[in-house]
Amino acid sequence: MVHVGGRLTPPIAEPHCHLDAALLGARAPNRSGTLREGIRNWAALRSELTAEDVTARAIETAEMYAARGTLRIRTHVDTGSRVAVEALVALKPELLRRGIELQVVAFPQEGILRAPGRRAAWEAAIDAGCDVVGAIPHFERTTEEGWESVRLAFALAEERGLPVDLHCDETDDPQCRNLEVVCAQALDRGMAGLVVAGHCTALHSAPEPYAAKVMELVAEAGVMVVANPLDNIVLQGRYDGYPRRRGVTRVDQLWAAGATVGIGHDSVQDPWYRLGTACMLDPAWMLVHVGHLTSEADMIKVFETLHGANHGPWGGPDLLYEEGRARLLWWEDADPVEILRTRKGPAVVERGL
Repeated sequence: MVHVGGRLTPPIAEPHCHLDAALLGARAPNRSGTLREGIRNWAALRSELTAEDVTARAIETAEMYAARGTLRIRTHVDTGSRVAVEALVALKPELLRRGIELQVVAFPQEGILRAPGRRAAWEAAIDAGCDVVGAIPHFERTTEEGWESVRLAFALAEERGLPVDLHCDETDDPQCRNLEVVCAQALDRGMAGLVVAGHCTALHSAPEPYAAKVMELVAEAGVMVVANPLDNIVLQGRYDGYPRRRGVTRVDQLWAAGATVGIGHDSVQDPWYRLGTACMLDPAWMLVHVGHLTSEADMIKVFETLHGANHGPWGGPDLLYEEGRARLLWWEDADPVEILRTRKGPAVVERGL
């Protein structure tokens, strides 16, 4: 097929999703719309998982992403399910055969220190072949245990030579202080460019002097923040009356501080968010709205994040794959703003070199 006009870009990358829980939302509807109910509903479903079910849903979801131009996916897998861990790790070669690169984060959905056995299961997931060390410090029992979980994650990552990707401060609580500990660990251990902090929604509610300090630390430490605007606009602010907080992290100010920001889709029809499509234009479109990023320059930057900064976990965009062929996306519209407005998916183009 010959494409005339339009726009060529690298493929899109998805830096934050959950393939183990994808397409399960209808099985356990989140009636309160809260993060905590989503976690409870998922925990109930987790015990019923089979390898065949996890694999089938993950392939279906990954193909949904690929059909919309996303050819790199970083998924978190709940280390509370050995079945899910082994299924997603084993799936990497099959997805690569289909042209989709998969990274798997060992993610302790209910914390490392909250109950006996969770730390061991988390470490076992790394032994099973997960590519990235995860954690969820704001879900630990106490502030101190949250900080300890961050240090444990960095220590394990340093020991195994792996990067770190944490669900970090996914709360409306302005007193949440895990992100600064993440930055300090990244600085002290020389891990700039190897650390992702997902959500960081407490930053939305933090006092201005503290937020300014932390955003400077994020930039200095080389920590990539991944905003997940679809989930966070739904899950955050649930304890508020009116006015209700948007709950999406401070993307504009993080950019201004020199930090790298990615955009994640996060949930694809799972117990946290039923409306996911695996089209990365959707969270980009949402971020433009809830982040007040409606200037021409901001909208262009949001679009370019999908095929630029989102590749940070892979070290940047890579157009080449087997036998020197290049993978590109062709967009019918040349204007990034028009692409965001219409959200028409691209065509994947392969070219020999």
